[in-house]
Amino acid sequence: MSEHKYDNPVSPTNKFGHALDLLDRSLPAGPHAGIHLDIACGFGHIADPLIERFGVEYVGVDIDADELERIRERGHEGHLVDLSVAGATDALRSVIGDRTVVSVSFLDGLEHMTDGSYALSAIGEILAEHRAVAVISVPNVTHVDVGIKNLLGSWTYTEAGLLDDTHYTLYSETSLRAALLAGGLRPIDEYNVVQAKSDQHFPDQHVGITEGTAFGSFVRSVRDRAEPNGIVNQFVWTLASVPPRLTVAVPAEVDSPFLTVIMRTQGRRPQELREAILCLAGQSHHDFELLVIAHRTTIDEQVMLERIIEEQPPSVSSRIRLLLLDHGGRSVPLNLGLTSAKGRYVTIFDDDDVVMANWVEDFERAAQDHPGTIVRGVTLKQDVAVNTVRQTQGIKSISAPLKHFTQDFSLTEHLMHNQSPGLGWAFPRSLHTDFGLTFDESMTTTEDLAFFLPAAEIAGVTDIEKVVAIYRWWSDRESSQTAHSADEWRLNESEIHRRTDTRPFLLPAGETAVLRQKLKRLHGLEELSEMQGLHIAKLERELRRHRSAAKRKPQSQLRRAATPQPKVFLGPVRRRLKVRTRVRSVIGLSPGQPFLGPVRKRLKLGTRYRRLTGRG
Repeated sequence: MSEHKYDNPVSPTNKFGHALDLLDRSLPAGPHAGIHLDIACGFGHIADPLIERFGVEYVGVDIDADELERIRERGHEGHLVDLSVAGATDALRSVIGDRTVVSVSFLDGLEHMTDGSYALSAIGEILAEHRAVAVISVPNVTHVDVGIKNLLGSWTYTEAGLLDDTHYTLYSETSLRAALLAGGLRPIDEYNVVQAKSDQHFPDQHVGITEGTAFGSFVRSVRDRAEPNGIVNQFVWTLASVPPRLTVAVPAEVDSPFLTVIMRTQGRRPQELREAILCLAGQSHHDFELLVIAHRTTIDEQVMLERIIEEQPPSVSSRIRLLLLDHGGRSVPLNLGLTSAKGRYVTIFDDDDVVMANWVEDFERAAQDHPGTIVRGVTLKQDVAVNTVRQTQGIKSISAPLKHFTQDFSLTEHLMHNQSPGLGWAFPRSLHTDFGLTFDESMTTTEDLAFFLPAAEIAGVTDIEKVVAIYRWWSDRESSQTAHSADEWRLNESEIHRRTDTRPFLLPAGETAVLRQKLKRLHGLEELSEMQGLHIAKLERELRRHRSAAKRKPQSQLRRAATPQPKVFLGPVRRRLKVRTRVRSVIGLSPGQPFLGPVRKRLKLGTRYRRLTGRG
């Protein structure tokens, strides 16, 4: 091997070894009568392994005459061909002649071309003509090392590597697939080269790219959810020929609705479903689409759903799409809705709840004022039951709507308990398409909270100070509260807490002030409890001393001692410990406000003292 930057040995862990393994998985066993065409062959590193493994004839193609001469010196065939211009296909055909092409390789060559479309089209046509397969390798410019440094304003070209200074076109997985498809090529297998630390992982003390730092861990956690190639160094794929198809970048759909409403249903609550759709028909703003996800329904239930949709006026039925799903748990219909949604925002509205007439309008107005954030309104909770009138089931309210959930959003509050039912908030679809957020299909309950926490962390939340929905709490029929045990709910909540605790967590502006106030109050109560503990310990010591003295007194003095005596102890102790002053300072009581009652109730001093003295 020379000191040339591209003169690298074949290794099982690099692009050469991975390409050979992919050919092993694609080609039939045994020697093959034909040639292997190595495009952008360089020094022809894989020539000997190819001949040894597959018994093919090696043919190299490149535009570097010096490298081709090295190949010929080793007894292999090499041709000087420029595939970056029109006529690339004919040039390859002249090299092939009347021979059969078994396989093609194009390793780390595409990114060096000013226009790689001619080379890809030529490969696609050769594969189609010879029914061959190809392997390709291309550096991944979206490696997390490159991304973080670019985010922080650094873009460093190097002599070789991901940002090789001779690279003309840089590829992500998406752009590479589009380029291949335009050339008549489709990936059918992959064996990517993965490197957690790429050649761009420098300097070592860079806080951003170091995994153990808070910033590095947070950015990596967001990156990992968004797309799976964060530590892929090179894409190494097997290709087959397909009809060429140009993919045009599609701009944001001007006619797409503002809101996609995902409605899960099992088709067992027809009256509730009718009421839910009626809520949507009565909206003051109709810029929405409704995806009714029929989950695990029977044929009869499906027919009933279709009839309910047909019952709706055209202005409503034209906005409804019925999607069928026959597998999975509670989260699977939500993910189907996410992948099928066309709206800029998405929300969840199950078939047994109620939304107000201003629901869509308030969501859209808040999203216009605060684009990209989650919009959240006030959701009330109401107890309901099934009521049958003339053999028809209906819904009867058995309580007034109550403000059960917090009106003002606090992310820290949600770390303990879910305060945001799904129908009370809408989120930008970008969280799914750009950040990769989906509903966790392993969750049997609390799937909305598992999605909401990272979503709120990334997008932030805008509060709508209006009631937008009523969350129905069923008292006499099966619901998620009754279908799953309390232990199952706790287990899922614990899993959410575990996941949250294993990574850095981003709090929105203002949450630190809330935490500071609560911590100050908690520390004050802890200090008060400690002082009261000292006070009680002193009382216990005094009581033991009095009991010891009582044992040594005559019976007549014991009777006098049993007579209730005026309280002469607590006053001096209080003055000495300054309990009132400290507690007033901690809990913010102003002079003259009632004090002892609430404190006694909280600490139960009277009860504890009576027990100690035997008077209770």
